[in-house]
Amino acid sequence: MLKTIKSLNNNIVLAVKNNTGEEFILFGTGIGFKKKKGDMIDENLAQKIFRPADSVKAEERIKGISPEILLVTEKIVTLAENKLNKELNQSLLFSLSDHLDFAVKNNDQINSDNPLQWEVPHLYYVEHEIGRNALLIIERELGIKLPEAEASFIALHLVNAQLDHMTIEDTVQVTNLIKQIISIIQRLFEINLDKQMVTYSRFITHLRYFIARNNNEKNKIPPGTMDDDFRQLIQEQYMRSYACALMIKDMIEKEYGWKVSDDEVVYLVIHIERLVKENQN
Repeated sequence: MLKTIKSLNNNIVLAVKNNTGEEFILFGTGIGFKKKKGDMIDENLAQKIFRPADSVKAEERIKGISPEILLVTEKIVTLAENKLNKELNQSLLFSLSDHLDFAVKNNDQINSDNPLQWEVPHLYYVEHEIGRNALLIIERELGIKLPEAEASFIALHLVNAQLDHMTIEDTVQVTNLIKQIISIIQRLFEINLDKQMVTYSRFITHLRYFIARNNNEKNKIPPGTMDDDFRQLIQEQYMRSYACALMIKDMIEKEYGWKVSDDEVVYLVIHIERLVKENQN
């Protein structure tokens, strides 16, 4: 059971867990109806529950954000989870609603030019399509038409919410690095990768986790995990993909200062080989 801090409207409640002091936002039809401060509320009645990732209280994170923006954000998160077929980080509600609140309030003043807006649809095709649908939800629910570039900003928030302990700044760095990796593959194999292929989407997902592992020492694959004979077989059988993986390794180590293990290189080889072959077919 949680204790009500305040009812934001009939469908949103800000609540706290007594024994930990953790604050949550609960969404559910009628969940906030006649709820007053101090009333107990069963979290099982909520359709969605969100909690900030940091030590900042939920009440502080949503300060100044209208219930209408929160409801729209919850709808976008639900849409994204259904499309991606996975649960996203609970803190997404707070980061995305904060962004949407700013975008809506400053719609006629902000510079809508996103340096990555032309790359995001190619690197994160599914997330960008969700972002475009999110703009339709915002227009329908709030009567506000945001610029098309906002679809890319929303997509980056969705990408960020799929990895733990990542900030939106980290996600932008990851996006730039993925762009460089894709460029190396396309130049070496002299191909234009089909960004809508399932294999391409899986490769991008692998790169996200590969970069996240190398950006966090605790998550790195321990050396010697892979069998030496298997590693040698992969190198000999897929020589061109292996050369490509080495180019990527060299670029990452020179430009980002990360050490890429031999095992990580082999995983890259396998994904590159599958990606290129299916694209050529």
